[in-house]
Amino acid sequence: MPAEPTQDEPSALVRQALEQHESSLIAYAAGILRGDIDRARDVVQDTFLRLYLSDPVKVRENLKAWLYTVCRNRALDCLRKDQRLELGNEDFLAAAPCEQRNPAQEADANELHERVWQLLDRLSHNQREVIRLKFQHDCSYQEIADITGLSTGNVGFLMHVAIKKLRELLGKELATHSLN
Repeated sequence: MPAEPTQDEPSALVRQALEQHESSLIAYAAGILRGDIDRARDVVQDTFLRLYLSDPVKVRENLKAWLYTVCRNRALDCLRKDQRLELGNEDFLAAAPCEQRNPAQEADANELHERVWQLLDRLSHNQREVIRLKFQHDCSYQEIADITGLSTGNVGFLMHVAIKKLRELLGKELATHSLN
């Protein structure tokens, strides 16, 4: 007698989600939790537990957005419990891999990358969040909208304004450093 496929479906969905999204969810939660990797892992574990307990039919189609939404909400719940709601601290995130450069070029690129993420703190909360979800977690505008509860139009507007502001801030910094 074959096993019922519906009984194993939650397990299969969790396995698939673990393989595809676990590390990026931990990084996302750690960003919200000010770099606290242990608490981020707890949040992600709770997210996967909720996935296992959910109806696979309802979450399978928008799995990534569902996972990020639950993860975000759990991380924010943790912050609320601690009476602090500050987002940031990207120090633990590794720089994106890039083509081979000489050590001086590599150092310059790393410094510029770090500075852009530091300048992110000058943006509004919503602008920071859409930038992180897009560029660190490779979410589509629709997924960002689903995660944050904003409209896709609002996500696009926030992204446009945030990138424009980052360019402006970085341009001012580069001009200042060139004069020194």
